[in-house]
Amino acid sequence: MPSVYDIPFWSKDFYDHKARWIHYYHQVNFVAREVRRREKKLENFTVLEIGPSHGFVTDYLKKFGVAVTTLDNKKEYSPDVLGTVLTMPFPDDTFDMVLVCEVLEHLPFDDFPKALKEIFRICRGSVLLSEPDSRNILIGLRCKIPFFKTRDMLIKVQRGGTPIVKRGHYWEIGVTGFPLRRIRHAITQAGFTIAEEKTSLDTPRNYYFLLKKPGAYNGLCL
Repeated sequence: MPSVYDIPFWSKDFYDHKARWIHYYHQVNFVAREVRRREKKLENFTVLEIGPSHGFVTDYLKKFGVAVTTLDNKKEYSPDVLGTVLTMPFPDDTFDMVLVCEVLEHLPFDDFPKALKEIFRICRGSVLLSEPDSRNILIGLRCKIPFFKTRDMLIKVQRGGTPIVKRGHYWEIGVTGFPLRRIRHAITQAGFTIAEEKTSLDTPRNYYFLLKKPGAYNGLCL
């Protein structure tokens, strides 16, 4: 699979298109919410980013004092740890939060549960998981009500046809054989509780799961 550096930023096919910048925002925002939940205390708050790509999210978080460790199986991305999500060289309950966004679809689906269980092992708090969502949008609305937050409402329908591998992906949400319920089932079977699910009109092809490790409170396992 080509590196994100193979396409120059001035190309119309550049990796970081508008929706991807918004995708970075969502990742940072989920981390910010976890920090607020900890009463804005960064002491001993540790984050693992699996698949950091060119490091935009990592660098941004580090500028605000977040202790981020990166793991990737590609040395060109200069990760802190060169390795695979299937066997990570960390002790149990190492990280308060794990970011694994648009990564696990690059593994055969048989390895998806294995990766989730390994993430469950090294996590002691929460996980932000995002996966590509190939479902077709039937209805998309953005609602703004005075004194309330803006809300997006999307109704999506399963795609038909034969599953295809594209952009190095083995599977995506909504491709035949991979309905959303199958992804949810794998997540809960790994031991996680799904605390939140999110998709938006700005990044409709990204589907976010905020996962919690049972027994975790304020980033610590009780």
